[in-house]
Amino acid sequence: MIILFSACSKKITTVKTEGVKVPPVKQKTDEIRPVKKDIDHSMVLLLPFELNTINLKTAGAKEIGKADMAVDFYQGFKLALDSLSNGGHNYKLQVFDTQDQETRVVNLATAASVKENDIIIGPVFPDALSTFSEFFARDASKLLVSPLAASMPGQFRNPNLVTVNNNVDQHGWKIADYINRNYKPEQVNIVLVNTKKNDDEKFSAPLRKYINELSKGRFKIIERSNAIGLQSYLSTSRNNLIILSSSERAFLIPTIDKLYKLTTEKYKVELFGHPNWTKATFLDGSKMQALKTKLSSSYFIDYKAGNVKHFVARYRDEYGFEPSEFSFKGFDIGYYLGGLLEKHGKDYFRHLTTETYKGLHNDFRFSKDPLSGYSNTELMLLTYRGLELQPIR
Repeated sequence: MIILFSACSKKITTVKTEGVKVPPVKQKTDEIRPVKKDIDHSMVLLLPFELNTINLKTAGAKEIGKADMAVDFYQGFKLALDSLSNGGHNYKLQVFDTQDQETRVVNLATAASVKENDIIIGPVFPDALSTFSEFFARDASKLLVSPLAASMPGQFRNPNLVTVNNNVDQHGWKIADYINRNYKPEQVNIVLVNTKKNDDEKFSAPLRKYINELSKGRFKIIERSNAIGLQSYLSTSRNNLIILSSSERAFLIPTIDKLYKLTTEKYKVELFGHPNWTKATFLDGSKMQALKTKLSSSYFIDYKAGNVKHFVARYRDEYGFEPSEFSFKGFDIGYYLGGLLEKHGKDYFRHLTTETYKGLHNDFRFSKDPLSGYSNTELMLLTYRGLELQPIR
């Protein structure tokens, strides 16, 4: 972890931070090393390393593992700035441990060493981001980036917020748009299985709304609270589009087994699922492919692509580990934001909605809302080919 905070490259100055002890509210949190004055652009990462909870002399893998997400994101982000620095621009990157504690987050929101940066990335978790937004003195020329949370941007009421990860409302729109563009109302039978649990309804609500709005009411949705007697609601003459809004294993396995069996009989079935399914290792690829399953996702890595192979090789060489999901996300966010600063300087915020980016894990295209800030609108749809999830082109 000492290496983490003192790492630097020829063009990047990574500033050491004091993140192990929780400072009292009145103490300053900006004890940093002096940096060179020839820095062109400055950024700060606010990540939950939680070093204050780790005794490096006695900690085992489980305790140290608390920092995995933050470390991986930082390493990917720094590798992006290393790449950009080859063009001749210098970057100052400060890294602070939010410690996942409210007092620490408040201190960081008011620290001069945080406010002086061109771009602020983090905090990561929604509660910390909300606290930071409340105490941070807003500056229209400086953006606050939410790098990983899939929260609804409106809950933070911050017009300078940049939300990178897609929220559940966007996922609902993506599936509704696909259905509206690819099927005719008279040829399909739509059945939404919604258990009405909180997370399930969060996904079902935008689905219902957007299917109705996009089709102008032409699609009719049959909604059931469970899969009991599901067969009686299916059509033998039309294509049955089944939407399962749950991601619970105990519900999914028997329901998917039932639907798969129906495909061997007289029913045509296509399945649409919750975005969390992309991480559900218990799903049977052969059954999912037979059901022509489609999922919306903001994350997909094509390990056969040349740019991905290059990144993985560089990451292994630099850090000695395999990149994780957060390494890829850190790289893409760092490369995009660093590129904006390199191209537009202090006026980068004026170009966020016009500069797009094709990333390793997802693309970036931002739209602006005057109340909730900037949201990434790029989202992909995945289906099963060769028993693996692949993007629908």
